[in-house]
Amino acid sequence: KQWYQRRVAITAGIDEGMADTEIDGLGDGGVIGELLDREMVDVNELSEHVRQQLKVKYDNRPYFTTWIMFVHTVIMIITLATQPFAPVGFKDQVKKSQISKPNLAYETVGYNQSTNFWIGPDFQSLIHLGAKYSPCMRKDKIYYESIASDATKEDASGCCYRGDLNACWQSQKDACASDFAKFMEGKVCGLGRLGCQDTKYNDEALWAGNFSTWPNCPISKDYQSSIPNTNGENDNLKCEVSARPCCVGLQGECIIVSQEECEFKQGFFHENNTLCSQVSCITDICGLSGFLLHDIPDQFYRAILPTFMHAGIIHLLITLVFQFYVLHDIEKITGWWRIAIVYLSSGIGGTMLSAILIPYQPEIGASGALYGILAALVVEVIVNWQLYRSPILELVKLLIPITIFFLFGLMPWIDNFAHIGGFVFGFLTSFVVLPHITFSEEDRIAKLVVKIVAGVMAIVLFVLLFIIFYLAQDATCEGCKYLNCIPFTESFCQDASQELRPRVGA
Repeated sequence: KQWYQRRVAITAGIDEGMADTEIDGLGDGGVIGELLDREMVDVNELSEHVRQQLKVKYDNRPYFTTWIMFVHTVIMIITLATQPFAPVGFKDQVKKSQISKPNLAYETVGYNQSTNFWIGPDFQSLIHLGAKYSPCMRKDKIYYESIASDATKEDASGCCYRGDLNACWQSQKDACASDFAKFMEGKVCGLGRLGCQDTKYNDEALWAGNFSTWPNCPISKDYQSSIPNTNGENDNLKCEVSARPCCVGLQGECIIVSQEECEFKQGFFHENNTLCSQVSCITDICGLSGFLLHDIPDQFYRAILPTFMHAGIIHLLITLVFQFYVLHDIEKITGWWRIAIVYLSSGIGGTMLSAILIPYQPEIGASGALYGILAALVVEVIVNWQLYRSPILELVKLLIPITIFFLFGLMPWIDNFAHIGGFVFGFLTSFVVLPHITFSEEDRIAKLVVKIVAGVMAIVLFVLLFIIFYLAQDATCEGCKYLNCIPFTESFCQDASQELRPRVGA
């Protein structure tokens, strides 16, 4: 039975001289007690020292549970009100449409639109609102290596010019193969020293290096007519730029496309830029408050923010049901500040472990925190072992459903690393902050030692997680992916990938 009703009832029984009352027969409330049907020892089997501790009434109001349920609900309402709903499903859907290409011809264009079986926004919107996504939290080594690779590819590009349309766009040479197109190697469409009216960029040396080092000083339309164009050598400055950088997808891939195609792919169009090296796609994708430095991700607060968010309506309802029936009962015994420490530390710990092991898979939700609460139930049995008639049986009753929940976490759409991290931190912090009964002086000393050791371990693990996340990005864990998703088929775990998917920027 839940601790609150058990302790209040025991106190009443002792006060009335009911020494033969059984703990198990007192009180009916508490979903955990009802489901697990716990059997407690007789009151008269306990020492006077223990019985005096049981006289202490624990009748705390569930302030934290009420607050956290309110916050979850408000954030979900704001999310749904400001973000479009994604198609409901388990796999990406291919959307196609006739779109104007840079050469002004219409072609069928398709892209993979992410789905959301929780009934809510797509993952790009959730990242924009604060989901766990490592490239937004640190200067991710692999991510920036891919950007450097894109910049090298960009330096080999040139201006693809269509004289019959007076249109141009930045392109690779093999993509500018039309009979009507001219590839201008070493040129940038709409950008060059002759087209820059800002006198501080007149130095020829500024325009001699790689494209990524060029000043962002595009030519104005009013100035185009004054540019000399002997033998078409400056066609790239006199043409109409028909495609510009567009940041698309979860990874902020930069592609040079028309504004119409960018909007169709739900990307971020940069109408005042001509090269991908001039824009910070990761800033567009991450959103929120941006970065202190222009393109250096530093949104460390994403370690806690996902604990307050949910992927959709169904996701939120599952959390609210758990909090109403489980968290509510536990808080009445422990008090708001104790359960808040367990809940929030478990949420942060689960998020950080997930950010290390699956850094490029966006995740949100309170699952890490909820597994920390499940760990608190296990700790409650351990520290009050002598109050149970069959403590091993009571522990098994808890561990069976918890194991089943972890097995569900092996599905590709569920973050089992957040569950594992949340459970570990919930287990450690519960030893530190939750109230417990001492059965003897030796038991009190032993539990004090356990409390100190658990507290030190929790702090050390927190520090290690942040050090590994920020300073040891090359660290790997071979085989850890099987704790998150078991690949029953070749594509079964596609959505649980630990690796950065290839960038396809044009």
